[in-house]
Amino acid sequence: MKEASTAPQRSRLAATLTRPVAGLLATTYRWVDERLGVSDLTHQLLYEAVPRRGAWAYSLGSATLIIIVLQIVTGMFLLWTYVPSTTEAWESLNYIEHHDEFAAIVRGMHLWGAYVLFVVIGLHMIRTFVSGSYKKPRELNWIVGVVLFLLVLGLGITGAMLPWDQAAYWTATVVTHVVDYIPFLGNWVQEILRGGPQMGPETLTRFFAIHIWLLPALLVPLIGLHLVLLRRHGEHGSWVNYEGVEVESEQHRAERMAHAESPYPALPSDPGYAVPVDLDQFFPSQVFKDAVLSFGLVILIFVMAVVVGAPLERAANPAALNYVPTPEWFFLPLDQILVQFPQAWMIPVGVFVIPGIGTTLLMLVPFLDRTPDREPWRRPEVMAPALFAVLFLIFEALLAVNRLFNL
Repeated sequence: MKEASTAPQRSRLAATLTRPVAGLLATTYRWVDERLGVSDLTHQLLYEAVPRRGAWAYSLGSATLIIIVLQIVTGMFLLWTYVPSTTEAWESLNYIEHHDEFAAIVRGMHLWGAYVLFVVIGLHMIRTFVSGSYKKPRELNWIVGVVLFLLVLGLGITGAMLPWDQAAYWTATVVTHVVDYIPFLGNWVQEILRGGPQMGPETLTRFFAIHIWLLPALLVPLIGLHLVLLRRHGEHGSWVNYEGVEVESEQHRAERMAHAESPYPALPSDPGYAVPVDLDQFFPSQVFKDAVLSFGLVILIFVMAVVVGAPLERAANPAALNYVPTPEWFFLPLDQILVQFPQAWMIPVGVFVIPGIGTTLLMLVPFLDRTPDREPWRRPEVMAPALFAVLFLIFEALLAVNRLFNL
């Protein structure tokens, strides 16, 4: 009986002790919220309208962002052990591989995260292209996305040089040799990247600085701009999201737009493509899909890091002239093009002119395709060249695989 009588007293005592703490936390939150607008910002971020149909495909953008964050976090952990020196870079990674299981998994996640990132960002761009999401008023966001893709490629190639094993050394040698063919500026650019006329300690230091400082300094603000533009213009879905929009009455359209959550109605767009037919809430519906896809990809990256890990070849040896460098798989098409243009005067054409024209056309797609149609089969003037370009890259990659691995 005595224990039963003391239980309510303990409950009252606990409530008396926690009430001031809860009140202090509530007061602190209100103080911060008044100055930062946390509640309004949270509502704006979570409670917006998004297209309902094809929502899993829209998750590719969120997955890209999550993997980039994962790359930043794993890269920061690697900096605790990695030494950007030609005499210690390989030694530090070799130590990780054999004596630090946690760091080895982190390094594996950093490598496989990069591989998965290339695939996901590529699929995201394909989804955006096929659905015509680059059309008015989203032209600038498409251009920013193309630049982000190029920066990710730059991070991939500079990251491949940091282990300073045989593959890294000869990759750096080939890359810095190729830039020498840039008209007028080639030798100057080569010496900047190498830190002098020859490969040396400064070469690794400069690629390390480019990888962890220069490229991320460009990448992060452009991601912010990409997200701001997305919020400003709304998520443009596939053409199936707009079936029937163009034939509905103006009154019905006005009523639907009046009750649409932000960011709809979008800023001025082509008639019939401002608000999708079927809207859904970003939270919890789209957030759930984004979380499932992103979590699945992170688990895949973790599993590959544990099972396969990150390979490390022998330490760099400049005297090993018989070593044949194998490029990363995402640069196989460019490597094959380089082989197909062996003459010195043709290398700039194969390495700079053709990729340069392709990149320029990719950035100009919103201005070349000015038709109001979103359906892929109604845009053969852009879909056919894009399909040809994709098939060409796949064909070149297959030729490179056959040449390098004798398949």
